[in-house]
Amino acid sequence: MPTLTLPEFAPGLPAARVDASLRQALAACDQARECAALWFAEVARRGLYRQLGHASLQLYATQDLGFSDNRYHQFKRLADDLERLPVLREAVATGQVGWTKAQQVARVATEATQAAWVEKAVTTGRRELERQVRHVRQVQRATKRRAVAPAQLAFAAAGEPTDVETVTPLLAEAPTTISLRADSVRLARYEALVAKAHKLGLAPAGGDRLDLVLAALESLVAAGGGEMRPAAGPTAQIIVQQCPDCERAAVTTSRGEKRVAPAQLAALACDARVRRPGQANRATIPPSVRAAVLARDRHRCATPGCGSTHFLEVHHVRPRGQGGTNRAENLITLCSRCHGFVHERGGAVAPAQAEAG
Repeated sequence: MPTLTLPEFAPGLPAARVDASLRQALAACDQARECAALWFAEVARRGLYRQLGHASLQLYATQDLGFSDNRYHQFKRLADDLERLPVLREAVATGQVGWTKAQQVARVATEATQAAWVEKAVTTGRRELERQVRHVRQVQRATKRRAVAPAQLAFAAAGEPTDVETVTPLLAEAPTTISLRADSVRLARYEALVAKAHKLGLAPAGGDRLDLVLAALESLVAAGGGEMRPAAGPTAQIIVQQCPDCERAAVTTSRGEKRVAPAQLAALACDARVRRPGQANRATIPPSVRAAVLARDRHRCATPGCGSTHFLEVHHVRPRGQGGTNRAENLITLCSRCHGFVHERGGAVAPAQAEAG
């Protein structure tokens, strides 16, 4: 990527010099954004935010980089697009395509059309590229209204994206696979929640699991961050089996028995109900104390910048193995993601979190 230097500011220069300096500064800004986007995508792709002390990419961006939520989502969207479109990523890395053009290309390019769109971005001005992207998006919306799908939005010989009449339609487009990765505990939780939703009759009639996930997302969006609050206790329980001899633990799922990582097990042990043969069930934290801690922390994760209100667990600031108690002043509310991450790092809670408790 070529290096641009910032012009030193000096008042009172002639108009032509001011214009040239401004253009040079704007070019440097664009290059800086391209460079930042590539580094951000590297952090996202390799999960480096965890090594930098954060349970999620968003927490790293908002807490360490000072991003607003809007700026984070802008960078995250482009990082995802660069991962999805390697030809575009290479064009950005080599300086062929700038930040603004890359954002436009990512709105319409697919794996099949990315090379053509990158070529178009290289040879076309910014406004003309925006016009062509807008045109193709209109075509995409039109084909959806006509209940047909284009084989691909190719480029005609003249260089213009094809319009509705010249797009080759298909009677039906192949379904898209949405893949989600889950560790053993989250897989078990997902299956338990799906089973309970069906049991309670909450699943859409005749729907599949995707319909159920969409219904859940619609409920979240409808709540809009309002007063809807999860129950103090878990809405669905998962069973973790632990060997008393080797202390290995696992959960049973539809995909077989899945091992539970030591850090996950430690997080679960903080806030669980323990069942031992021949003994009464025992909560690691008394229910009344747990409810008081959740209420004190306003049913939100205490990790700075997180504030999640779902899948909440209670963590011991000072581990019980080191003399920590089940008193409320030694407990703090964390979401399951942040809780697991804390135990991956040895169980220590950041000072700001401890003070929040």
